[in-house]
Amino acid sequence: MRFGYRHFILLLLFPVLTIAGCEQPKVEFIFSEKTNELMPAAAKPVKEALVREFGNPLALTQFEGLPTKFGDVEGKVKSVEATGAEAPLIRFQATGLENVYDKLQGLPLEWTSGKAQGQVSRIKEYNFETGMIAVEKAADIAPQPGDTFLVECTRLQFGRDLYNRHCMHCHGMSGEGTGPTSRYLNPPPRDFRLGIYKYTSTKSTDKAQVQDLERTVKEGIAGTYMPSFKLLTEDEVSAIVNYVIWLSIRGETEKKLVDELFLDFSKETFAERTSEAGGETPEEIDEELKEYMELDFPDTLDFATSSVAEAWEEANREEALVIPESPRVPDSPESRERGRQLYLSNKTKCATCHGPQGRGNGSATHDFWTNPVTNTKYPNRGLHDIWGNQLPPRDLHRGIYRGGRRPIDIYRRIFAGIKGTPMPAFGSSALTEEERWDLVNYVMSLPYSSN
Repeated sequence: MRFGYRHFILLLLFPVLTIAGCEQPKVEFIFSEKTNELMPAAAKPVKEALVREFGNPLALTQFEGLPTKFGDVEGKVKSVEATGAEAPLIRFQATGLENVYDKLQGLPLEWTSGKAQGQVSRIKEYNFETGMIAVEKAADIAPQPGDTFLVECTRLQFGRDLYNRHCMHCHGMSGEGTGPTSRYLNPPPRDFRLGIYKYTSTKSTDKAQVQDLERTVKEGIAGTYMPSFKLLTEDEVSAIVNYVIWLSIRGETEKKLVDELFLDFSKETFAERTSEAGGETPEEIDEELKEYMELDFPDTLDFATSSVAEAWEEANREEALVIPESPRVPDSPESRERGRQLYLSNKTKCATCHGPQGRGNGSATHDFWTNPVTNTKYPNRGLHDIWGNQLPPRDLHRGIYRGGRRPIDIYRRIFAGIKGTPMPAFGSSALTEEERWDLVNYVMSLPYSSN
């Protein structure tokens, strides 16, 4: 078929029509589908806890113990504007904020001296040029010249604004991977809420390091719609990653809370328990849930947040990094041949997925596999990732390596696998150091191989 002028005009118009028809994302964090499948009395405290601990996109909240940079800055009241008794806001001029992020509206302000010491106000208005701040009027909020305060989450807000500008349209407001553009993308954008990132420099059980995520933002992911953001400054990239990690922690916390409740207090379980076969009354289940919420839920929340935070902290320690024990084995015909033999062997079973010639068409792509989460068969043949997406093994002849094309990147994929996917980790126990490098040499030779 000829590609005529009319087709060319339609192609030019397509982006315009797409943009014009784009829906505007809602400015709110959404809860997971599983949260909404809980009994209402179980879902409510989960949602309230998440709002209390993390706030919402317009009013971010911080709590201690998270390995993210909130960016608190100190200020001092210079003068207070006289207002009538009926005025809803208190306005005062502040000093000390001249060199901080200029968009402080919506952030929490904690008073550190004066009558309101220990109280928290929410900034309703902020004028960067004049230093004027407005907060809601309250009986115990009466700022005087010289009173000091902290403005919380300035760094987090900087990252949020950049994320909303550059990332949200694909990854969604909550990092759930369902932004307005996501439906047009294959592979779909990552859902950050599991806290799992595929291409890391860390061991198989560790999360991503901050540097891993920064590299992804700067370099993009080859072979996907994730672009490179090299035009952003180092500080901007760092702020985005800081916010993405915060979104991940929020999502992981939600998942842990819901997983704890789901077995006993989902809507489906409630129906089973109150059925004739279940033999329980709604009142009995309500009483059980009430007792759990009073006695156990606070500890569950503490454990969920602290365990997630600890995992992110540990990932940035040196011992989490995959570092080869010896330099790369020289890339020779002999090394490639040893790598090829390993590739075809039962020791690695690489050919099962990637195919005997590395074309991504191994026998594993012909089977219907079981979803480990639902314990049901996937509707499509072949491998899937933990997010439920069909995942064709990489055609190694294309020379497109999503986790990076340096030898160390391939080494780390072999050593630690690819998180959230069936690509296994061959660590230090499954292969020797020389065998891992031989595999690297063989894999990296395939794009230049005629076979």
